[in-house]
Amino acid sequence: MRSYLVSLTAFLLSGLAYAQPAKAQDDTENAVEEAATEAPGEGEATEAKPEEGDAKGAESDAAANAASSPVEEKGVTYRFVGLRYRGLIVPQFMESAFGADGGATVYANNFGPEFIIRKDNFEYNISLTYTSYAFDATPFKAKSDGEDAWELVTSEIKVIYLGVDFLWSHPFNEKFALNYGMGAALGIVFGDLHRVQAYKDANGDYQPCVAPGNPPGFYCGNDNDHYGDYTEPSWADGGSKPIVFPWLAGQIGLRFKPHKNFQAHLDAGIAVGHVFFGLGADYGL
Repeated sequence: MRSYLVSLTAFLLSGLAYAQPAKAQDDTENAVEEAATEAPGEGEATEAKPEEGDAKGAESDAAANAASSPVEEKGVTYRFVGLRYRGLIVPQFMESAFGADGGATVYANNFGPEFIIRKDNFEYNISLTYTSYAFDATPFKAKSDGEDAWELVTSEIKVIYLGVDFLWSHPFNEKFALNYGMGAALGIVFGDLHRVQAYKDANGDYQPCVAPGNPPGFYCGNDNDHYGDYTEPSWADGGSKPIVFPWLAGQIGLRFKPHKNFQAHLDAGIAVGHVFFGLGADYGL
């Protein structure tokens, strides 16, 4: 019996000795699993990085939008440089208003660079433009002259205008505004103006006279030498061709500014002897 108890005691002790390491191993494995569950893993750290990137991207987009915003701040001066085009119309009725019979409506192309200075919805638009007033032989005479004074006039006149527009703006929103104001310019005139006396043919059309009395009849008198390829002298040489031409206009238009560094404008107005419309595009400096 005693030997049996000794054997049983030895068996139990050996079982306990075996169970303790096993339990310790189980406890260690459980602790590792809990630590793995509680500690942030690589996947979680990877998920945090895109959030930081999104924040930086949003800040970058906001900065880019601010840099390109078309909004103009009060008290800040803005400058633009670009090109403009205007279609100048000289209506026949305006020629008549200035004392001429005959004539025809003339369309002239006007274009060149412009420089704009803007502040607080007001701008100076300085321009240097070229205009051609060329037209083919057209019957003219002064209203005060007799019926035998008709001439055919051919123009090769060009004008360089140095001008400035003074414009106020009424914004509709941050991109669109109404422009209105006035413009003034001084034009330097060059090119030839040809005149030749004319007679009326059987069809009622005016034809150039060959010489005084040729063809004979009511027309082609000898009161002047406007025959052949006669060129009208300028004011400086006692003729009627101007040296300078003034420009004074009232105008209205629409301004479009989609970006801080770009604007475009449409214009229309009435000037001395002209009706005009135009457009321009400019880059912000």
